Amino acid sequence: MKKLLLIPAAFAMFFVSCHNYQADIDKMQKEKSDMVDAAKYKDSTIVSFINEINEIESNLATIETKQSKIAAASNGAELKGSQAERIKENIKAINDLMKDNKDRIAALNKKLKNSNFKIAEFEKTMASLNQQMADKDQQMTALNEKIASLNTTVEKLNTDVGTLTTSNTDRQKTIEDQTTKLHTAYYTTGTAKELYNNKVLVKEGGFLGLGKAKKMNPNSYTNDSSFHAIDITKTLTIPIEAKEAKIVTTHPSDSYTIQHAGKDQISSLVITDPDRFWRTSKYLVVVVEK
Repeated sequence: MKKLLLIPAAFAMFFVSCHNYQADIDKMQKEKSDMVDAAKYKDSTIVSFINEINEIESNLATIETKQSKIAAASNGAELKGSQAERIKENIKAINDLMKDNKDRIAALNKKLKNSNFKIAEFEKTMASLNQQMADKDQQMTALNEKIASLNTTVEKLNTDVGTLTTSNTDRQKTIEDQTTKLHTAYYTTGTAKELYNNKVLVKEGGFLGLGKAKKMNPNSYTNDSSFHAIDITKTLTIPIEAKEAKIVTTHPSDSYTIQHAGKDQISSLVITDPDRFWRTSKYLVVVVEK
């Protein structure tokens, strides 16, 4: 009876001794390796997330600095050319940084969504970054509107300056023309016959054709081709070159002198007081005898 009871126990020990323990060990080693790989993947993903977030936050800090510079530059009473150029450069840099951040955030959101694990803190951080970018978009919209307004103001100022410049140029030309006209006088010399023929002189007064005086023809003012134009501030000597000379137009006698070249030759008329000489008439007519 005792022998029969020992047989089943022996069979049981045989089957136990035949169990494949190596397979269990291999399975456990694989599970351990998979856990290590998963931990490494998780760690590397976290490090990657942190690095990307640091880059995004660094970009945000740079954007904040450039926005402050733009705000400070655009608050001045006058927007100079160099300031406008710096504002344009800063806006371009901000736009580049904003695009870079949006690309990074989109990639991170996709990576976080496709990961096999959930990290609540990262999800909060990503939500905060998305909100900050939305805020920056609004701030840039406001800044761009302000810059557009400044550009309109500058364009208006440039237009006003251009109008003023044109007006000043026209006014200056008018002043110069008036000054030139004010400083311009006319003279002519010739024998009585020449001056009559040129309609510079006419005879007036007298009785029955006798005793008529030589007078300057009023219509000769419109015939400047018979006269020489001079600048009274620069021309003080009128050449005569004749034996006799008589001034027909009215000029104070103490405002000029007659210069002779020898006993019987008058060389020139020298104006000693231009203001007084030309005050009565801007035309000088001299009748000569050669």
